[in-house]
Amino acid sequence: MAAQTPQNKTPQKIKSSEAPSSGPKFLRQLASGDQVGMRMWVDEKPGDKESKMHSSPYETVGYVIDGKAKLHCGGETIELAKGDSWFVPADVEHCYEILDSFTAVEATSPPSARS
Repeated sequence: MAAQTPQNKTPQKIKSSEAPSSGPKFLRQLASGDQVGMRMWVDEKPGDKESKMHSSPYETVGYVIDGKAKLHCGGETIELAKGDSWFVPADVEHCYEILDSFTAVEATSPPSARS
């Protein structure tokens, strides 16, 4: 498969004070290019949003800045805490269960519709 030529050749900076909210109040959209997008979950509390099992057409990697959650993915449950990182393959059923005020950054490739 040949590498795609990026369409966006302009560097970006998204100031934290200007990062747009999208969807839930705790979701912030960060920088995004043609091949990867980044978003941040800020201080999501248990019960803020019900996460249902779903699959996404993109790969996701994430890093926990603070808090705790469980990632239910591909028939496994993975506990996530401060300093942990994770990977969810494209098209694999998963959901997140927030256990303690949760802040994390995620990157998706290709960018999610919300990134």
